[in-house]
Amino acid sequence: MRNPREVTEFIIVPPRERGDEIMPAKERFIDYLQRQFPGYSFKVTMIGPADGEGRFGVYPVMNFIGADNRSYMCVEPPTWLLTEVRKVCCSFDVRMSFAA
Repeated sequence: MRNPREVTEFIIVPPRERGDEIMPAKERFIDYLQRQFPGYSFKVTMIGPADGEGRFGVYPVMNFIGADNRSYMCVEPPTWLLTEVRKVCCSFDVRMSFAA
């Protein structure tokens, strides 16, 4: 069982040069990521907190609201997880069929 303070959501920002192909397929892209990383959720946007220098930006959502209605900070995700999410983002092929 996962620690309730572990990051479970990420914001993904495609590089500018791939934005025109990723954004129209955003729902498929999110589905692809969730299949690769069960238990995690993803949001995709073209506006990010920093320029990704031609690569996908992967930003963990680092806070959550507890049962007591207070805000808590999550434990920083391991670097290997961010690297794996970025690799999977790069491998997404918008030309693949919907049946794949």
